[in-house]
Amino acid sequence: MLRLLTPITVTIVLACAGVSPAAHAADAPAAKADRKKADRDGDGRISREEARAFPRLDKNFDRIDTNKDGSLSQEELASARQKAAERKKNPNAPAG
Repeated sequence: MLRLLTPITVTIVLACAGVSPAAHAADAPAAKADRKKADRDGDGRISREEARAFPRLDKNFDRIDTNKDGSLSQEELASARQKAAERKKNPNAPAG
């Protein structure tokens, strides 16, 4: 079970919890390596099928996939982290 807590899973969990990725910059190399691991076909994006290996990422896939193309880009993942950080800073702001 602990093997599921990989850097990408931790990044997504932190994003959902509203923790800024800057606070975890030391984990960046590991997270990048794990994104490559998640991106099994090497196309630079995480497909729904690839995300299924990461339960929390799979659970939040539709919310993170803002352009609804069926895959998560690095930009979409970064945007999800940023929005979570903003929600943490201003919890009374409307969700968006």
